[in-house]
Amino acid sequence: MIKRDLHSIAPEGTAEDALLEYMVIAARHKGKWVIVRLKGKTDWGFPGGHREEGETIDEATHRELYEETGATKYSLSRIGDFSVDNGDSMSWGAIYHSEIQEFDPLPEEYEIEEVAFVKTFPVENTRFPGIMPGLLAWLEEKGYNT
Repeated sequence: MIKRDLHSIAPEGTAEDALLEYMVIAARHKGKWVIVRLKGKTDWGFPGGHREEGETIDEATHRELYEETGATKYSLSRIGDFSVDNGDSMSWGAIYHSEIQEFDPLPEEYEIEEVAFVKTFPVENTRFPGIMPGLLAWLEEKGYNT
């Protein structure tokens, strides 16, 4: 298993766009977290992913939010940057917050098996156990869990 541990969370804009490899979207819908499960997996995560060549991190975030949740009407704002210790290297990602009002059904060919709405994130069953507890604590401290 590849080591991935949260190293630090910094104010939005700390990392240059070119350094940001991926994003996490702390999405909410009607007072609940929006979480996703990949096809063939049993663990959960926030929507998010990696940027594709030629995309800004903001463009990639809009694309990933739609591809992973079907969100069509939403607010979206970058609220922080975070670094991850990968064992032999460090990488940077962006943290976004979204309030989703409307969804379309996900096409069958997309990688997400299930979208769920939960009051409490299932941190004991996340695909990023070295990252999610710290990220959730930071979101709670900043008031994004209400």
